[in-house]
Amino acid sequence: MQVWELTEALAEVPGVEVSVRRGLLAIHIPALGDTARLDPDEILAAEPVFVPTKAEAVQLDIRSGRAVLPLIVTVGDLVFNPAYADDLVEPGAHRRLPALPNLISYSEMHRDVRALGKAIDDATLDLEPEILAATLLAHRCFLAGAMRVGLWPVRVAAWWEYANARVGGPVGAAPLRADPDWDDLMADVAEARRQTTPAPAPGGAGAAR
Repeated sequence: MQVWELTEALAEVPGVEVSVRRGLLAIHIPALGDTARLDPDEILAAEPVFVPTKAEAVQLDIRSGRAVLPLIVTVGDLVFNPAYADDLVEPGAHRRLPALPNLISYSEMHRDVRALGKAIDDATLDLEPEILAATLLAHRCFLAGAMRVGLWPVRVAAWWEYANARVGGPVGAAPLRADPDWDDLMADVAEARRQTTPAPAPGGAGAAR
């Protein structure tokens, strides 16, 4: 599609910030703190669509190899398909996976991944290892789905990495395929943590020695 057609269609959704940078269409949702960056040549259609909130919404159909992926842009949120678990785990690996939704919103993804990270620190909860492994895989599918439509969910991925590190690889966790894009996202998570970690106070315990 032409860039002007896309910007015109997305202008119908209040609060969405649309720009073109380095040839990519940037769709920024301030409420999420993330931006979908897409090649306009890979967007096949942009049409109004109904969403349960009844807010204004536009669905973009994005070509990804042989697949066409939906990205629904609505007021304060984005909606997309989770990736398939079979695309993430090593071939033939046994894995248990709860039923995944066909579509998930960015805000739901953030809520669910953050909730798991907090639950792991709750000593009153007894989380079954196999269920925990399946939930971590499901959340990884959410994150991979977001990345497929041009998003870069650093804050959500940070919660996933925290939960995964806290449990140290739960029983039943499936081995995952190598993914350079995921490695880059994890590098950005590490950098974000480094920038937000307070520096040691002068004269602290280390200095006292």
